[in-house]
Amino acid sequence: MKSTDTTQKSNFIYITLLLLIALLFIPLFTKAQTTTPFVQRYEKQGINGDLTLIGNSNVGESATVPYNGETQNNFIDMVFIDIDNDASTFNSSSANFTTAACNKVVYAGLYWGAVSAPTTPARNEVKFKIPGGAYQDLTADIQLDIIYYKDVTAIVTANTNPNGDYFVANISANTGNHASAGWTLVIVYEDPSLPRKYISTFDGFSAVRDFPNNAVDFSYSGFTTPPSGPVEGRIGVVALEGDLGWVGDQMLLKADANTNFTALFDAESPVNNFFNSKITDNGAHITNRNLNSTNTLGWDQKMLDFTPLNTGNSLIGNNETGVTVRVTNNVGGDHIYTFLNTFSINIIEPVIEVLTSVENTSGNQVTLGSPIQLGETVWYNINFKNIGTDNAINTNIVNTLPINVTLDESSITLPAGVTYTYASATRQLVFTIDNSLVLRESNPNNAAYDIRYQVTASDDCFDYTDACTNLLENFIESNYGGETSGADITAQPGLNGINGCGLGNVGSMDLFVDTSSCNFDSTETFCNNNLT
Repeated sequence: MKSTDTTQKSNFIYITLLLLIALLFIPLFTKAQTTTPFVQRYEKQGINGDLTLIGNSNVGESATVPYNGETQNNFIDMVFIDIDNDASTFNSSSANFTTAACNKVVYAGLYWGAVSAPTTPARNEVKFKIPGGAYQDLTADIQLDIIYYKDVTAIVTANTNPNGDYFVANISANTGNHASAGWTLVIVYEDPSLPRKYISTFDGFSAVRDFPNNAVDFSYSGFTTPPSGPVEGRIGVVALEGDLGWVGDQMLLKADANTNFTALFDAESPVNNFFNSKITDNGAHITNRNLNSTNTLGWDQKMLDFTPLNTGNSLIGNNETGVTVRVTNNVGGDHIYTFLNTFSINIIEPVIEVLTSVENTSGNQVTLGSPIQLGETVWYNINFKNIGTDNAINTNIVNTLPINVTLDESSITLPAGVTYTYASATRQLVFTIDNSLVLRESNPNNAAYDIRYQVTASDDCFDYTDACTNLLENFIESNYGGETSGADITAQPGLNGINGCGLGNVGSMDLFVDTSSCNFDSTETFCNNNLT
């Protein structure tokens, strides 16, 4: 009897120890293992444009043939993809970017990496080729665990035409079973035909494991959705090791005003298998890439339009100011290595467009960079209008007058609702605009207004003896807030013209005083790329 009691006690202690050990290890797996904390990499508050992702995988089932099967990389002897016919590369792939002629790239960030890689070549180095260019050797700016990031904005925007195929080559990666590697290029571009947006990206590194409640969250704020009408936007995510055959991984969203998360999905990203080794945009495979495999065997790149899911604004409502995106993995054997999340949403925001121009006293326009004569009088014109989606408040326009001109205050012509002050010491004219003149563009009372005043150039040659003193730089900027959005816009530069795409040219309205009749020795100098 005593022996039985001892055995029972031993068994109890043994089981208890096992339970304690299990409990000790549970915390290691109930949360995503974040080895590189996520930080905001890019943010743009108020842009007519959007964000897109292009990219590809650099290992696969074949070097040159797309893979469209349903097997996972665990069961395939993976090899390098190499499609560029360049002897200097051992792996390569491409993806295409196309945008309208008037659009402008304002940001480009390149990410690359592999699940595993040898010591050499260096994991933080790749080759990058833009349309019409040659390969450039890149070294990463930042390491995100097994992922690497490089800001390539300067490289991409230096190209007069950003449209075409982008190549990334020589990603350091292993081959064989379980291998996976690839790249993604984030592109933010201006498009005057698109609504005003808030755009943000976060990057880091988190391994979302296959146990209940494993999750990593991305929180976005700093925007306000429109006060009425549908709320529209897109969410992007890039991750390694999502498999087509494993289920249980999800991407969810919760607006700050809502209580519960809602699972996101589209035609190629199911609710319960969101990370499935596919490169998609708005529920369709991106086919303009090489190789264009439908199963990348471990590289997920998704751009999802949440607008169809936001019926009745149930997902994200009007006047919303924040959302949280969650990547989670509830069951199965998948490991989701997520490292990039993007968010773009239509917003409400005022946009005061301030356009400057110059006329002579005969009413003829004086073009940017043109000469005027010693002692000549010209009209400075300021045209302003709210072209945004929110009423502006507390608006003022500040004009810093050039040296060597004299303001004729008696000539100042103002619309009703505009007042001014002039500080001769700083040469600053400050125009204060009544709120009724800067209503949002959709308001029936929205209109453009003009401010006019005369200045006279000095007729004394000796006022122009110093270099560049005959350059008349006329600086304009505006400051205003948003009535509903709470936006606070300061020192917004004025425009000196409208280009062929209908976009404003940011800059001062500069003229030159012709001093060729002056009899003094002077040094010819380039001022703003013009010889004076």
